[in-house]
Amino acid sequence: MLERLPNISLEKKIAGVLVVVIILLLGMGYVSYRSTDDLINREVRVAQTHHVRETIERLLYQMEDIEDKQRLDLFSGDNQFLQSSREATHSIDQVIRRLTTLTSEDQTQQQHILVLRRLIDLRMTQLKNTIDLRNAGRLRPDQQHVQLHAGKDTMDQILLLLHTMGEQEQSQLITWSRQADGAASFTHAFIIGGTLGTVVLALAGGWIIFYDLSKRRQAEQAAMIGHARQALILRSLPIVMYSAKRSGDYGAFWVSENIEMVAGFPAQSFLDDSSLWASRLHPDDRDKTLMKFNRLSETDALSTEYRWQRHDGEYRWFRDQAMLIRQPDGAPQELIGLWTDVTGERHANELIRRQANIIEQIQESVITVDLNGYVMSWNNGAKQLLGYTAQEAIGKHISFVYPEEDHEFLEQHVMAPVKAKGTHHVEIRRRTKSGALRFAQLSLTLLRNDSGDPIGIVGYSMDITDRKRGEEALLKSRNQLAALAVRLESVREEERGRIALEVHDVLGQALTGLKLDISWVYKQLVESHGSFEPSSVLARLAMSLKLVDATIQSVREIATTLRPSVLDQLGLEAAIEWQAQEFRHRTGITCASSISPDHIHVDAQQSTALFRILQEVLTNVVRHAHATEVDIRLEETREHVMMQIRDNGKGITTVEQSGPQAFGLLGMRLRTQQQGGTFDIQGTSGKGTTVTVKIPLVHTNND
Repeated sequence: MLERLPNISLEKKIAGVLVVVIILLLGMGYVSYRSTDDLINREVRVAQTHHVRETIERLLYQMEDIEDKQRLDLFSGDNQFLQSSREATHSIDQVIRRLTTLTSEDQTQQQHILVLRRLIDLRMTQLKNTIDLRNAGRLRPDQQHVQLHAGKDTMDQILLLLHTMGEQEQSQLITWSRQADGAASFTHAFIIGGTLGTVVLALAGGWIIFYDLSKRRQAEQAAMIGHARQALILRSLPIVMYSAKRSGDYGAFWVSENIEMVAGFPAQSFLDDSSLWASRLHPDDRDKTLMKFNRLSETDALSTEYRWQRHDGEYRWFRDQAMLIRQPDGAPQELIGLWTDVTGERHANELIRRQANIIEQIQESVITVDLNGYVMSWNNGAKQLLGYTAQEAIGKHISFVYPEEDHEFLEQHVMAPVKAKGTHHVEIRRRTKSGALRFAQLSLTLLRNDSGDPIGIVGYSMDITDRKRGEEALLKSRNQLAALAVRLESVREEERGRIALEVHDVLGQALTGLKLDISWVYKQLVESHGSFEPSSVLARLAMSLKLVDATIQSVREIATTLRPSVLDQLGLEAAIEWQAQEFRHRTGITCASSISPDHIHVDAQQSTALFRILQEVLTNVVRHAHATEVDIRLEETREHVMMQIRDNGKGITTVEQSGPQAFGLLGMRLRTQQQGGTFDIQGTSGKGTTVTVKIPLVHTNND
């Protein structure tokens, strides 16, 4: 509860208690004086009776005092009792004579005094004899007990007699003071109450003062211990404590001794030269630093960093944390603060910042996790590759970017090996924020602290998705090329068989028939011996001519199938129009062609490639598209020739484009690539398929 009292100084507390006590004492004296003056005329006998009682009490006190001194001397072995007994005897005689004078008119009291004098003389003799025996060494313990018992009986008689005398005086006092009871009662009550109040107040004030002094002693002791600890800490740490002016040049009132280790100047230099601190601020930092200190009256505290020139001339970075101390009325009093050299810290932070910037600018992902796999850092490369920001990733387990089916692989083949070996390299799959799967080559290194204990894992990953897809595409292309080679060989054999069959069936039969006709004519000429029927021979020759014509037509058709002569004779434009017309006649599918300009400037190889691609596309339309219309468009620009074939069929799907049996599409792509061009096929379900081939006008065959 005392802690809640206002913070009053000890001097003010003592002065307050003394003032109150003096006021109470003055009041009590004034009231007592008035009461006594009023009663003095009426209570002369009362005063006399009081004197008698006081004398009796004084006599009783002196007897008890000499009794106590005798016991003390007896037990302690001190020899002061004889001297004190003489003085006490003389004093007691004076008291008895005074008591005799005060009770001279009371015969009863005079008789009591005579008896009292004899008993006192007897007791004094007993006390002296006991001391003499003790000094002579003849007082044994049992004798000491007897002496003390005898003295006690005598003392009891004295006390009883004094008590009787006091009661007699008390009886007289009651009789004589009835008329002044009211005034006396008030006076007594006031004096007693005031006395008690004064005593209580004095005791309370004394206790408060004692408590305050005790607290101050404890605080001083704690402050001394704290100061010693602070001095020890300050001597071992590069942190300077100071107290300084609240304005102006902010000169120091006090600085800790370790400032010489930090600044190169002894502490006394700052106390002797108040401008030392401000004068050695770096020119680029002086104005803004002093401005911050000038605003302390508004903010009451600051934390700033600036450059300051040490005694050796070197400018170093210091962190200054200051606080404004105010007086009880709120007025600024002084500054206290901590001053720390942070040059090394700033250099380290700058190095860390540069390293972080380097890591942040790396295009590949650099991710740091703790030993349990929770993300601690996430660079911009990881953000660009995986789609998650650092705020989204840090604190999560690294498994959140791995497919669920790869979590076991992550623990057994990624985390465990690097913990065991310190480094590890592995190919992994990761899922981006958009849900796409990406492949990466991951290099892992175990991070260690200064003691060599592992604290985390840093992983540098290079995205190899395009490479993996390229490898897969290359493998797929190789497989397709192998299948195409087999397919081409099979087609070649089929084509050879078909041509052989046509030659055997058509040309063979025609030549056989022609041979028979020629043989018949020859026989007719030979066997007739000049006499034959011309009409029959002519008829047979006519049939042979027709057969020869049919044979020639068959040969032309076979040759046209192998390579249309119109392509070589009239060019690509006529060949495309002829092919469109043949396609309409053969399939019944409407086929229109559009060529711009009228003459396309392509060489023989490009013409053959475009024509064969057109034939293959039309073949696919018949086999797969279920179309009713086909539109062929051939255009020449400044840089390339474009051929586009569009149908209104069911539309080719992505699966069909990359299927293992898509040999026709693969062949068309290869023909286009051989000419240095591009091949594109787009299908829309229910709306048809569009094939676009572009071949540069100036072509260099790299094959």
